Amino acid sequence: MDVAGLLHGAVVGSLLALAGGAFYLLGSRRAGGRAARRQNSVGLLKERLRLRLAEPAEPFAEAVAGPTVGASEAIEADIEEAARSVLPEAAWQRGAARQILRRRLNGDADGKLNGSVAGYWRQLGALSLVDDTRDALRAYTRAADLAPDDPDLQMLLGVLCLRSGKLEAAEAAFRRQMGLAEGKEGGEAIRYRAATMLGDVLLAKGAREEALSTYEAARRDVTALAEREPGNPRWQRDASVAYDRIGDFLLAAGQIDLALESFRKSLALCEALAGREPDNLRWRHDLSVAHDRIGEALDVKGDLDDAIESFRRGLALAESLMQREPDRPERRWDVSVSLDRIGDVLLAKGNTEEALAAWRRGLEIAEAAAEAEPMRTGWQRDLAASCHKVGTLEAHGGHAEAAREHLERGRAIIARLARIADYRTQWHADLSRFDAALRDLGP
Repeated sequence: MDVAGLLHGAVVGSLLALAGGAFYLLGSRRAGGRAARRQNSVGLLKERLRLRLAEPAEPFAEAVAGPTVGASEAIEADIEEAARSVLPEAAWQRGAARQILRRRLNGDADGKLNGSVAGYWRQLGALSLVDDTRDALRAYTRAADLAPDDPDLQMLLGVLCLRSGKLEAAEAAFRRQMGLAEGKEGGEAIRYRAATMLGDVLLAKGAREEALSTYEAARRDVTALAEREPGNPRWQRDASVAYDRIGDFLLAAGQIDLALESFRKSLALCEALAGREPDNLRWRHDLSVAHDRIGEALDVKGDLDDAIESFRRGLALAESLMQREPDRPERRWDVSVSLDRIGDVLLAKGNTEEALAAWRRGLEIAEAAAEAEPMRTGWQRDLAASCHKVGTLEAHGGHAEAAREHLERGRAIIARLARIADYRTQWHADLSRFDAALRDLGP
């Protein structure tokens, strides 16, 4: 397939994935009327937004590792507001809802919207984020300009700038968010969330020591809240995130035992949450990740038996989530990652056949997940890496035909990514033309 065909296939795949939501909503109309449409639409939007917050703005950019803190809740509140105000009028179609919001903003020359203007920009930003981080950033920037003392808007502005690689703007937004925490009700929560995300910015800028001290400050604030309100799952979860951030930093710095200590504290919090709400899939996913993090640290330390035990615990949880939600590619991808890590440790232990079996199964699952999400270039590259690992081990075992099949498959993936990347300059030029035309239309 030529480059044009590849791009067409990738775009069509992406559009079909998005269109799946429309078919899902069509089914809900038969099932339960307006209330069901609202619940399904809002739930689907929230889920897509959670995924978007974990992705970079540019298809070939590197996303900052680690979940955002507080951003999902703030954007979901904007989605809820849109569900009350504009989505029903737009028949629950995002594009139509955005057009309605823009018409309202364009028609406010006499100031009739008053205090609603920032809220409309927020709704526009949340609805835009599903499709385009740049549009969302523009909308939230306008909202923050109109409401400069709203800490949630500074947080969202910072998160979107960080995801877009605008580090200076992200740092400014998170520092302003921290300043706005002073004297506000709930100021401790505002401060630790800002500090966590500010640490990510500082780490991306290479200010490692300042990043660590910022993470530590966030951890102190959120653990104090968790101890004061042990029944509040939000504080418990965010405390586990803080320990993970510190553990990741320490592991990268070679301080393995201290990293393990931090990861184990995170694990204890995740276990408590999952034990309290065993049917909460988010807590079970966090627990799976916590086991994997400990496994990574033990692997680096050379404690292979305990490492593989941690990875297998993480795998069991990931497999249970995949069974519960078989249609979610992320669930399959998590299983493939756990199997890949298990294969790595088995190979290090000299168990070549078992390692190859784990890698083969992981590759099969990863291929299905990557096929469902063709625009996730990070997944495509990792899939190619898995092909290389399996192919290399097949060759080592004397299976030349199987080795060639996997190596050629992996090479083809990388070649496609390289050919797509060649079009980045053209894409930027095309985007500029669209942006100019849209600016001529107003907000």
